[in-house]
Amino acid sequence: MRGLVRAVLLCVALGGATLIGLAWAMLDRMPSIVDTPAGVSAQAADRTARRIADLDPRKLRDGERRAIVLGTDEVKALVDTVAKRLPGTRAQATLGDGQLLLRSATALPGSFWLNVETSVVIADGLPLPETMQIGALSLPPQLARAVLEKATSVLLRRVGYVGTPDLIAQALHTVEITPHSVRIDYALSRRVAAEGLRTLLPPGEAERLAAYHEALRGTLLALRAQRRGATGGDVSETDRLPAAVQALFALAQSRGGDALAERRSALLALALHTSGRSAASLLPEAESWPKLPPLALTLRGRADLGQHFAASALIAAHAGAHWANAVGLAKEVRDARGGSGFSFTDLMADRAGTRLGERIAAGNDEVAAMLAGKITGEDLLPAIDGLAEFMPEAEFVRRYGGVGSPAYEAVLADIDARIAALELYR
Repeated sequence: MRGLVRAVLLCVALGGATLIGLAWAMLDRMPSIVDTPAGVSAQAADRTARRIADLDPRKLRDGERRAIVLGTDEVKALVDTVAKRLPGTRAQATLGDGQLLLRSATALPGSFWLNVETSVVIADGLPLPETMQIGALSLPPQLARAVLEKATSVLLRRVGYVGTPDLIAQALHTVEITPHSVRIDYALSRRVAAEGLRTLLPPGEAERLAAYHEALRGTLLALRAQRRGATGGDVSETDRLPAAVQALFALAQSRGGDALAERRSALLALALHTSGRSAASLLPEAESWPKLPPLALTLRGRADLGQHFAASALIAAHAGAHWANAVGLAKEVRDARGGSGFSFTDLMADRAGTRLGERIAAGNDEVAAMLAGKITGEDLLPAIDGLAEFMPEAEFVRRYGGVGSPAYEAVLADIDARIAALELYR
């Protein structure tokens, strides 16, 4: 009997030692990724935002085949953005001929790092994990695939996708990887696209957005009545966006629950209206919601500034300032090349909205309370005097030397100083 007990204890000890050894092999004292990933380029952010907009299920024909081609900078930017949603994590992606190498490093307590390197290859036109190494431990292919499958579900939920990976897999036809790009061929039905967009929304978004939609509708009706003199009042152009902001954030204060989720939903309702998009582009059931009056929400007397401000605030509250700033800059560069021209005024509205979105994402209750109180256009956006706009590309380059030049950076510094002087952004 003593021999049996000793044998059992020895097995337990060996098993424990093995587990400790495996855990130790998976940990490192240094991160495998030392360099900080580059920020999102304006071009990458702009292309990505446009592709997301193309997923409006109302624009799709059932079974329609489409393709997305992501360049190296876009792949790296998306991987970097996903990594920022994971505490203490940095990540990099390297494209090869038929191969994608993903590397991540996550800080752990005790000055340890969990370094993971995964190689994904293309098999029969679809991506397949080939190898995975965690620290010094190399996993066999079958185990690597099982681990990656579980990790993918967790990761998708951390970035806001609450559906199953199967929904994504159903849409994929083929994937091609080259050293310079990733091409994804897919086909979406209206149903799958609608379900996919719904799963990208946080839990409870449909109920929250319906409440803010109704609050915004009431505010717009009141503003329209005042403009027509039905109440004997007079609302100036500069009052419209602040009035909507105040109503939405007052509702967010009163609803309780997850404060950040409520504030993000308030921004979503605001940004959808200022951009001219319907909530039905995200939620098919919103087709039955009462229509919003077509009243522009102006800021500093201009509808375009309200649009820039609200969109940047929403992006920053969800994806961070680097994405919001990049999207705003891309819009101005595109305008300079064939639209209304490059505008530092628009860029200031973008950067002010971005700063607001940052503070909301950080859980700043004081800012939320200010927005729910008496707020004016002057509180949201500094004076726009002296900022050049409507510049075609040639004029923009001649006067300021292009994006990144000393003259351009000097104007950005002036814009940021104006924004920082406002109480809301201190």
